[in-house]
Amino acid sequence: MITSSPFGTYDGKEVIQYTLKNSQGTEIQILNFGGIIKTILVPDKNGKMEDICLGYDDMKGYETNPFYLGTLCGRFANRIANASFIIDGKTYELDKNDGQNSLHGGKGGFHKKVWTPEIDGDVLKLTYVSPDGEDKFPGELKVTLCYQLTDDNELVMQYSATTSAKTVINLTNHAYFNLAGQGAENIFDHDVTIKADQYTPQDSTYIPTGAIESVEGTPFDLRTAKNIGQMIPRVPGNVGYAHNYCFGTTGDKKFMARVEHPASGRYLEVYSTEPGLVFYTSYYLNETGKGGAKYQKYGAFCLEAAHYPDSPNKPNFPSTLLDPSETYQQTTSYKFGVM
Repeated sequence: MITSSPFGTYDGKEVIQYTLKNSQGTEIQILNFGGIIKTILVPDKNGKMEDICLGYDDMKGYETNPFYLGTLCGRFANRIANASFIIDGKTYELDKNDGQNSLHGGKGGFHKKVWTPEIDGDVLKLTYVSPDGEDKFPGELKVTLCYQLTDDNELVMQYSATTSAKTVINLTNHAYFNLAGQGAENIFDHDVTIKADQYTPQDSTYIPTGAIESVEGTPFDLRTAKNIGQMIPRVPGNVGYAHNYCFGTTGDKKFMARVEHPASGRYLEVYSTEPGLVFYTSYYLNETGKGGAKYQKYGAFCLEAAHYPDSPNKPNFPSTLLDPSETYQQTTSYKFGVM
């Protein structure tokens, strides 16, 4: 079941909150502003419902939203080195909104757009047409994102896009989770499993070096469940995890990761057709969120299924180039449950 209610306005356009409910009592709220996942209410092992998704109570928070809480990121999620890339010999210069790099599509980005909504049964469909040259990317890009909450407590997100000219595209959702509840202090009591044999090493500005290396014998080996609080101090750089894991293939929906919270019994699993998954443990988080909750460093985790960061400048990475003859497609889902 999907219901809707007014949430505010942005740039003179109406922002609507959509509530998706299933037979299990799970409730997910999504905005047509930035495709934002605002609320995820799921039960614990005792049946107590808790909101496990960080966010804001009103539009004022989402208008700034410096940490991209819950947003759809695009045209290009994550970073592009030196805010530039080349297609057919032509260099495209983007906004430098993360030092010398471009992050999550630049200053405008899909997270700042009001999307056109449509309800089709139990599916919420959002569409947006990004004009040629918007945020300095080539091609008119027509994007559709469908959200569906199944009775198995799985939030399925299906993305598709077409372009009028060769361009690059990389889309993801940037939800921040704390399975103890969105106001809990940290995620040190969570356990994580990421079923990837390889990852992409990166420099101090989070740009991949271009290498693809084995996780074997490193703090990035999360192939069996590890306690997040114990693992964070082992990660080089003293900022925790903000790393891309490699799954190699695009097209087949596969199990990528699972995070468990033993105290509440909740778990979250991620499945995706994408070749990469960024695991981020919120080192930079510092914000006041829903209900006055204080979101702090290590207060949440993100699992962002996408292509690898800086793929347009790394020929050995899976390609993010989209041709007018092609259709970009991605399916990613968050599955919630109780251990």
